[in-house]
Amino acid sequence: MEVPEVLETMIEVHISPKVIERIKRGALLYPDQETGEALVGVMLDAERKGQFPTMYVLETIAPGNSAERRWAMFSQGDDWQGAIFNWLNENWEVYRDLRRRSYGKAASAKWDLPLVHLGDWHKQPGMVAPSGADYHTAKDFLKENERDFLLTPIVTLAEEAHAPIESNTLVFEDVIPAVRIDFWGIGKKNRDFVPLKPVMSLGYGLPRLPDVVWWLDNSQRMDLELAALEKDGVQIMDIVQFNADGMPPLETCFVVYRPGATQVILIITPHTYPKKSPMWRLAPLIRPDGEYDWFEQLYEVSEPVPDAVTKDWTGHSHALIDGVRLIELEDEKS
Repeated sequence: MEVPEVLETMIEVHISPKVIERIKRGALLYPDQETGEALVGVMLDAERKGQFPTMYVLETIAPGNSAERRWAMFSQGDDWQGAIFNWLNENWEVYRDLRRRSYGKAASAKWDLPLVHLGDWHKQPGMVAPSGADYHTAKDFLKENERDFLLTPIVTLAEEAHAPIESNTLVFEDVIPAVRIDFWGIGKKNRDFVPLKPVMSLGYGLPRLPDVVWWLDNSQRMDLELAALEKDGVQIMDIVQFNADGMPPLETCFVVYRPGATQVILIITPHTYPKKSPMWRLAPLIRPDGEYDWFEQLYEVSEPVPDAVTKDWTGHSHALIDGVRLIELEDEKS
């Protein structure tokens, strides 16, 4: 990687190693086409009026299957990225709250900031700076979304870029062909894009966002799970995100009920389900108390299902309905 001489007056952009790897991978997947991904992180000192904030880029979000890529055009497609951002944001808020309670407000102040969509990286063959069309697109976005600043890195294959290395440039030669990233940003009061100083951060120096939850990563699995439960006559009474183990990432929890039963089954799936098995709990069928979250009420009065009951359940060969049946079979025996 070639690192240019930097200017002390330039605003910094701190980038996690994971983000850099994903940008390189995304650029090389589409060598002859435009592409891009959303950038997620936090803004430090964003309250300083009229000054570009220091940005910390923690994650990228690739577009869904509806994205359209061509040599001179790229469209993000549907709101797939928005769904993933919402998942990341829910977990980020848990992380903020945990830091406040563990270290106090003063010690956790640096990262006690809202998670935001910082902007998008955009691969444009042969280009190292945003285009005039990018300018108008960025300005429209800032106005329509009532945003003050936007991060707009331009990515290209280094061999196609006929421009000198500048202070806002990183070139990565650990991949073939080498990938070049030029960092730019724009504010609602800026008349042009501003070069930003890239700072490669160590992985442990920045907060880490969780991987995408299983039902977003594999929506087909979720559809099949729900269909199997309903086909077997099991009612799905609730599906919620819940912090079952006290640490992010959140678990996705199902409340299921077999008509005529005296108990409901709580299925707590980790974000890596089905690679990691769910937790199973039984709770009495209670009426919701409008003043409290119903799932929390159920969880507080629930008891874990003994491991021996579901010991034969495995994610690669079973579905949630299979665990429900095992629990019901054990209940019939007793």
